[in-house]
Amino acid sequence: MFPSLSKDIQRYLGEGRVTWRDRIELIFTQGVWAIVVYRFGRWVHVHLKIPVVRQLCKILAFFTQKIIEITTGICIPFSAEIGEGFYVGHFGGIILNGGVKMGKNCSLGTGVVIGTRGLGGQGVPLIGDNVYIGVGAKILGEVKIGNNVRIGANAVVLSDVPDNATAVGIPARIIIKEGEHF
Repeated sequence: MFPSLSKDIQRYLGEGRVTWRDRIELIFTQGVWAIVVYRFGRWVHVHLKIPVVRQLCKILAFFTQKIIEITTGICIPFSAEIGEGFYVGHFGGIILNGGVKMGKNCSLGTGVVIGTRGLGGQGVPLIGDNVYIGVGAKILGEVKIGNNVRIGANAVVLSDVPDNATAVGIPARIIIKEGEHF
């Protein structure tokens, strides 16, 4: 829990000198609140084995997650698998399905939805490392998002996106692949 959380917080603080003001601002960042609660709940969900302590921690994690959902609009279920270096840029309207698997150093903008295609929808996205998902983007269904991918603002991704690509539009289409430039 703590190594992943440390990498998450480092993404917020950035490289270089960190001032006291940076640390204080971090305390008031809603994305950090959601990530801390997720990391704790995930640790309880996966690693905590002592039955009585586990049940008490599950109750605590559940209620703190609900408080985070209500106050920030960020829903990150403990069953989701999210790699270290996770970054939530702004709060509000961020919803992840519990079956989502996301690699290291992924960033989410406001209004991102990652999940199934609807009632009875089969499969959830598998997201690689170093993925940026822009404001309002939706990634739906059993799709694979490669490594080093950028999903544009308000894109609706319904099919796979290869490594090192940029996807935009509704439905999303690839506009840049590895080695190409504007």
